[in-house]
Amino acid sequence: MIRIRRLSLHLVACAALLAPAWALAQTPAAAAPQPLAPLAHWVGGEWVGQFEVPGGRKLTLVRTYQWSFDQRLLVGRSFGEIDGRRRQSRETHYFWNPATRRIEFHDFLDQGGGYGDGVIELRDGAIHMNVKIVGNPGHPDWRARITESGDDQVIEVEALKDGQWGPFGKYAYQRKR
Repeated sequence: MIRIRRLSLHLVACAALLAPAWALAQTPAAAAPQPLAPLAHWVGGEWVGQFEVPGGRKLTLVRTYQWSFDQRLLVGRSFGEIDGRRRQSRETHYFWNPATRRIEFHDFLDQGGGYGDGVIELRDGAIHMNVKIVGNPGHPDWRARITESGDDQVIEVEALKDGQWGPFGKYAYQRKR
């Protein structure tokens, strides 16, 4: 009985010593830089843009973002709303690639048959995206320059056509909380 009590006390003492180390191992390192930090402000609320399409109809584009896998993956979803109906148009997975030491993403399109394979660069006070479309020859490769001020965002897109980059569109969004 004394031996069991000593063993129990010994196990309790070991557990008390190991508990802080176990707790630290379970907590993400707050001091470590988060590679996706430049995109963290996209999370929360909806980014909404209003556009006119042929025929004078109004199109609302809505983008949302959420973390996955302890902030190692950022999942973006885009929806188009027209005539009161909302439909998902794309899903984008942003991640840090340790081999290339940059933020990369896969942009899955609602049109099927392909996806975008892209890279993000931060320069000139803007976010630059370059995308190569894979498996869908009808969809052009594209690149974008995103400028932001608070809850306002402007995305200027160029598309590759016949080996030349040309304007594709300029899209203004505002975060709605």
